[in-house]
Order: sequence, then C-alpha cells, then structure tokens
Amino acid sequence: MDFNFTSKQLSVEENARKFAALEIAPWIDKLENDLILRQEIYQKMARAGYFLMCVPKELGGDYADYFSYILALKAISAVDAGIGVSMSITNMMTEIIAIYGTEEQRKKYFTRIRKGEGLPMSFALTEREAGSDAKNIKTEVIQDPENLDFYILNGSKQFITNEDVSGVVLVLAKSDVQVGSHGISAFLIEHGTEGFNIVKKEQKLGLLSANLIDFDLAQCRISKSQLLGKLGQGFEIAMWALDSGRIGISAQAIGIAEVAYQTALNYAKERYQFGHALSENQIIAFKLADMYTKIEASKGLLYKACWFKERGENVNLAASVAKVFCSEKSIEVVNDALQIHGGYGYIKDYPLERYYRDIRVTTLYEGTSEIQRLIISRQILNHPGFERYPWETKHHAQ
Repeated sequence: MDFNFTSKQLSVEENARKFAALEIAPWIDKLENDLILRQEIYQKMARAGYFLMCVPKELGGDYADYFSYILALKAISAVDAGIGVSMSITNMMTEIIAIYGTEEQRKKYFTRIRKGEGLPMSFALTEREAGSDAKNIKTEVIQDPENLDFYILNGSKQFITNEDVSGVVLVLAKSDVQVGSHGISAFLIEHGTEGFNIVKKEQKLGLLSANLIDFDLAQCRISKSQLLGKLGQGFEIAMWALDSGRIGISAQAIGIAEVAYQTALNYAKERYQFGHALSENQIIAFKLADMYTKIEASKGLLYKACWFKERGENVNLAASVAKVFCSEKSIEVVNDALQIHGGYGYIKDYPLERYYRDIRVTTLYEGTSEIQRLIISRQILNHPGFERYPWETKHHAQ
C-alpha cells in the first residue's frame, strides 16, 4: 500500500478545493434555506464531473480511481458538509446503477446527470421501525393485477436525505414477505410519480444544506423497467451501498475535522492571552497535537478501506472500522477545536458552531457506531483468518 498520492490524484483534490472555495463557500449563509441555489451548485458539480466519479468511463462515468473520489469528497465536505453528503449519496447511487442497472437505466440516468438534471439522488431504506434493522422494512410492492408490466408500492420512509429536491430515489420494498431479506427488492422512482407524497421535512441539528424528508407511498405505480437488479436482490444492493457509503461518511467526517483543526490552529497562533499566544500554552499545544494525531490515524484507516475498494475486495470490515473510528475521533477533534476558541466557538460569527453541528451526525447515519461495532465483532469472532502473527496461527493449529 503506497501512501504517496499521484500527481493526478492531488490535482483532483486541489481542483475540488478550488471549486468549493469559488462555488460553495461564498453562499454558505444562504444554502441552508435556498433550494434553488443548491440546485445550481449541484448542476455545476455535475458539469465538473463530481457525481459520476465512481462510474467506469466505459459505462459513461468519470472514474479515475477511488482515492481521487475520496480526496475530492473530503475537500468539498470541508467547506459544506451538507453538499458533501449529497455528493456522497449521489456517487453511491450512480455506482449502484453502474453495477446492478440495465444498459437502459445507465444511459438514462448518467445522461441526465451529465446535463445537470435529476440531482441530487436519494437512497430510501429507513422506516420508523426499520433503521438499523433493515430486514424489518414494512414497505411492500406487488405486481399490478391489472397490468403485469407494472408494480404498485405502499408504505412509508423517513429520514431520507434530499428527497424534496432529488430527481430519483432508490426505494427498498418487500416483494415477498415470506423469505425475509431475500424478499426485498430495489426500485428507482422518479420525482413527481403519482402516489409518492412528501409528508414532512425534519427539523434537525446540523447538515442544514441537505434536507431530511419523510414520505409515503400510496398505490404508487411504477413500470417494471424501474426495478434495479433482480427481484429479491434489494437487500444485497442495500448492504453493498452501505459499505460504500460508510467510506464516504468517513471522508466527510475527516474533511470537517481537518478544517476545524486548521481553524483552531490558526486561532491559537493569533489569539493572545496574558501576553502570550494560546499556542504557547502547553495544554493548548498538546491538545492540537492530539487533534492532529487523531486525524492522521483516521486517514490511515480511511485509505486502507479505499485500498480494498480499489482492488475490488470485500470492504465490509474495513468500511465499518473506518466509519466508527473516523466519525468518533472527528467529533473529538471538532469538540476540542471549539474548546480552544472558548466562547467565540459558540457563536455564529465563527464557523466552529457549524462544524460542531454538522459532525455530530456522522456516528448516526449509514449505521450507528453501535452497528459498526456489531459488524466488526461478528467479523472478528466468527471468521477465522484474522490472525496476524505466526505464533497465533501455530497455536490455533494445535
């Protein structure tokens, strides 16, 4: 594993930084309430290629390598984490369509995205009684008895990011209630489809430039061509998407942590108390050292997960390890950055209060920290082969 990024990868990261500085940063104060402005930014991102970064070029995408995508996502998230999560989910969706979709679906949606249309995309798994327990979803789908070329969906979803502005949402529904997770299927539903009704916009703590929406499906009729993958393949698609999404959330968390750390570092050098810069106080200097160390350790786990992803290997364990560590350590970093700012960190004249609000959700969505620990514990307890030392292997063989 090479820790040196190529000049091309670094160029992608720098271009993302410049894009965020020019096209997102000037509008930070307006993005939380202006949906039209958000859509304009999404269109610019689409034209710049930021929503097809995980799709191979032969399928109509802009894929260079997974590290380039993660570096770009981290740079965008450092400026506005709400726009960052929109980028993460849409890339997750386009990658899903590239892998599981038909040629017709790929051409349809990727062509739209290139034009800056139908953005962002949404992913609808969560329900009131099925968040972490994904197998327990209640939304159902049946064939239309009057026309077998159509499906009818009934149910409800909640906490769906960007559903009020998305062009298409992937909905998980039970096509066979008798066979558990094997009876879950995935469907691509267009914005404005009859029977698709937005119920509520959640009022939340952070990520205010990415709305959280609850919606109902009432006799929602869609064509068979909107099935993604095969009937009964939805749970597999969802689990694959979550693994990929967790790597994205890790990058988002680090992006927020890095900018919070840099803000605190600059403040500590410039702020004088009792005749000395804050950074000359050992307790502040050591706090900054710990923050830096946590970020570097987090990047190591993120890049390891990316390395597995790039090689086409199973990323389930690596993604969960990265997600739980990066999110929790990033929260600690942002908390310390706010503490260094003292009372100034708590007011809106400084960006720390926004970083603090935005970072908190990273231990909750795409699977809580508790779910990540459940995944990790099952892997290390139930799957042999994680031994790292010869004497352990010899011991187990006896």
